[in-house]
Amino acid sequence: MNGRKANATEFCKASGQSLALVPEPTNKHDGNAIIVLGEWKGWFRRKRKVLGYVPAETAATLAKSGNVAYVQPRLLKTYLGTDGFVEIEFQIIGPKDLYESVFPKKHTRAEESSKATVDQRNIDATEQVRSVIELMDSTPVMAPEKSQALSKAHFRKAWARMLETGETYGQAAGGLAFLNRSQDKVRGHLRSIDNDLAAQAEIVEDTFRDYLKTGEVPPPYYAWRIAVILSKAKRKDLEREFLASWCKHFPKGNGSRYDDLVVRARKLGVEV
Repeated sequence: MNGRKANATEFCKASGQSLALVPEPTNKHDGNAIIVLGEWKGWFRRKRKVLGYVPAETAATLAKSGNVAYVQPRLLKTYLGTDGFVEIEFQIIGPKDLYESVFPKKHTRAEESSKATVDQRNIDATEQVRSVIELMDSTPVMAPEKSQALSKAHFRKAWARMLETGETYGQAAGGLAFLNRSQDKVRGHLRSIDNDLAAQAEIVEDTFRDYLKTGEVPPPYYAWRIAVILSKAKRKDLEREFLASWCKHFPKGNGSRYDDLVVRARKLGVEV
């Protein structure tokens, strides 16, 4: 962690410490920058100060998932040496189910075959996918300048709320409510909807509507699940329509999964 020594020293000496990660898209040096915020017990109220930044390489890897706001730091230990050396060790944890959105797993033919069964309710959920397609098709593409302005304003608002209420960034920024539950509950929920077309479509619609208000680009994981489910259901026509609508708004993004969606769209004949 690249840090501020005075704040880190105060943090190590304190009691009741905790950490939070806060994306800083307004950082002029690195749009993937993630602040490490320390919190500890003060005389009258809890103190909160910036300790530093997540290393750039790690921050860039996290950005690939499109779910930076939903990972959490776990404090492991602090050390304050007599020579002024300061060490704060922590892990970054998040929903296990989203791991493949950063490091896609290569499945064997047998694994792919075992996952080929699609629940009948997915076929019945195609109208919900069409609703998402209609929403995206009827919405003008947002200019990058507008998206950046909205994102900066949203970040400042969420940051102020964090400092005022003590909420995590995910809670203060809003978005998908289920991602603010405990890690076990998040994992369980993601597993339960992994092949649920209606649930994935609802998430894409909700995050797209949030994007129009906040400039926060929707995470690609859920759009990818829609494409995969439709492909397994042999609905290439609807998959093509959905990917064409998605790629119109998000032809590129901060992470490999956005590129994967574009590649998938082009294979189906979509011009991106």
